[in-house]
Amino acid sequence: MDLLGHLMWIRVGALALLVMREWNPGGFSFWPHPREWRVGFALYVAFLLPIIAVAIALHDVQFAPPGSNWPIALATGAVTFFGILWVVAWSEELFFRGLIERAALNSWQSPAAAVAVSALLFGSVHLWFHQFPNWRRAIVATVLGVACGIAYWRSGSVRAPMVTHALVVTTWRLFFR
Repeated sequence: MDLLGHLMWIRVGALALLVMREWNPGGFSFWPHPREWRVGFALYVAFLLPIIAVAIALHDVQFAPPGSNWPIALATGAVTFFGILWVVAWSEELFFRGLIERAALNSWQSPAAAVAVSALLFGSVHLWFHQFPNWRRAIVATVLGVACGIAYWRSGSVRAPMVTHALVVTTWRLFFR
């Protein structure tokens, strides 16, 4: 039931935002263009070690590799990646980058401020992850929010940060607990 409710809120929110005639989130669809894959992957590579370092330093995660059954791990990783890309990352990046960061960029003309605000708000919604207040996860999510914010700023599209977001979450799900 939680998944269906989440999916319904995504649809209602996206519809409400798209009905607003002057709102333009930038590139917006389920499949990234080649340049957006490159930008998203580049930000994943650039921020993966800092995200892992912060998460381990805060005792938010522990390294837990998948073991010896790599075919199952690879299949799980592929399913996880596309599930995160098309549900979680799509909805969160549409809101935090396509709405909040876009509005900040339009209002302030400062990419650094826009990225910072969207990243801090993105991190703050992760305070409720597992238990409240989960400061550790909120801090780690804020670092991910910076990576996704830069991906959005560089690409002008919601799809590039979707790639970064989905790759980080897939890495976390496969290699950490």
